[in-house]
This record gives sequence, structure tokens and C-alpha cells, in this order.
Amino acid sequence: MTAPMKKRDAVQRAVVVGIGAAAAAAGFAARGRHIAAAGIVAGASALGAAAFVPSAPLFGPTVRKGATTRAAAALTFDDGPGPSTSALLDVLADEGVTATFFVLGRQAREYPDVIARMHREGHQIASHGYDHGILIFRGVRHVTAQLRATERAVREAVGPDVLTPLFRAPHGFRGPATWAAAHRCGYHMAAWTTGVFDTAEPGIPAIVERAARALSPGAVILLHDADGWDPARARPQTVGAIPGICAAARERGLALVRMDELVAA
Repeated sequence: MTAPMKKRDAVQRAVVVGIGAAAAAAGFAARGRHIAAAGIVAGASALGAAAFVPSAPLFGPTVRKGATTRAAAALTFDDGPGPSTSALLDVLADEGVTATFFVLGRQAREYPDVIARMHREGHQIASHGYDHGILIFRGVRHVTAQLRATERAVREAVGPDVLTPLFRAPHGFRGPATWAAAHRCGYHMAAWTTGVFDTAEPGIPAIVERAARALSPGAVILLHDADGWDPARARPQTVGAIPGICAAARERGLALVRMDELVAA
């Protein structure tokens, strides 16, 4: 498997592609072919939005929200397991809440006992790929390798038929091959309704306030129990925010459930 593509590298490559499209459009416009120029600009804009907007439909459908007729929402956690995941599981157990963990295969190999605990305590385990590499410019073979490697890591940690067929691409960024590979491997693509940007470490009160504002029937909240680019980094603010988030859900009469209990894939 090739080295993971970082977010900065993907953005830089996208900028180069955009500059190339702009130059091509300018060339057509200079020759009076304005419709062709407009088509290139529109096409490049659509492709850029599809790649960087997690719920954009051009590169395949995503599941991101449950029915608003049910008083329930889902907490989801990306990038783990990591140093804070055991503490997070402690808090979720105290609150009587189950959640969905989009795990990295690399981290499942590092923390197999935590993966086993997630399953034992009733949480949903889903795929976030193997190494957190950005997939926009990756082909079907690479995406497939990411998914299969994560399946093996989870299977070795806790056994077969535990990893659920839901895949959230790192950062939600997708390319033309991402959905094709995921679909071929039997996965549904997952997004979210609201990210609270807990990775910026704005403080526990800010994380609670942002999540509380986003809580509504059918909402899927994006949080992080680890750091996809710095596996040794802890997420104590996210852990510390969970009691406040759970209290806000109770105040609104919302049950906090697994994503597969909330969203029909």
C-alpha cells in the first residue's frame, strides 16, 4: 500500500487541476468558444464540490441523516481507537449511550482490546479506511486495499462479521473511484449532518455548545476519539464534553443511538 496522501497534498493537487481547467477555459474563450469554456468551468467546479463536500451526490450517494419523525440522534467518532478511546467508552457506559466508531485499520491493530470492548459494549464499528490517507486522487485498487486491510484488522481483533458495511472516507473527501470501490466491496458511504470541530480543541464548553445546537431528530454528529494524523495524540476535551452532550440530548427528549439504528442505508 502506498504512503497515505495528506490533506495538504490533496488540496495542492486539486489547485493544480483547477489552474489547468482555468487555463483550458481561457484558451477556448480566446478562440470564441464561450460555451465550451463555460462548460469546463462548470465541470471543474462541480467536481471540486463533489470531492470536498462530504454529502455531495456526484461521486455517489451518502447516508448522513435519519428520519426526523423519530426522537433520536447519533454520536459518531472518527480516527480511533487512540489514547482517549478507553476513557470515552467509560463515559458512554456511564451515560448508557451507544455510538458509532469509524475506526482506522492501523489503529485497530494498535488497540485490538479496545475494538473488542467497543463490540462487547454494543457500539457500532464501521470503517474509516486503513491509514487516514486522502482518497480523492486514488483509484479503485487503492481504496479497495484500504477497506480490505481494515476488515482484516478488525477481524483479527474481535472476529468476523463485526465490522458493519458503512464507510466514511477520511475528512469525507471522495474521488471518482471512492464510491465505486466501496460499492464493489459492499459498503454504503457515510457522511454526517454536523461536525463540531472538536479537533481544534476549542474547550469542553464550546464542544458541548456546538453539539447541543446540532442535536435534533435524525442528526448525525461528527466527533473524534483520536487524531488520524498523530495517533499518539489524546482527545481529552472530546471525552470531557460527552456528559454535557448527553445531558443536552436528554433535555430535548432525544435518545442517542448507533448510526445504523438511526439511518437506513
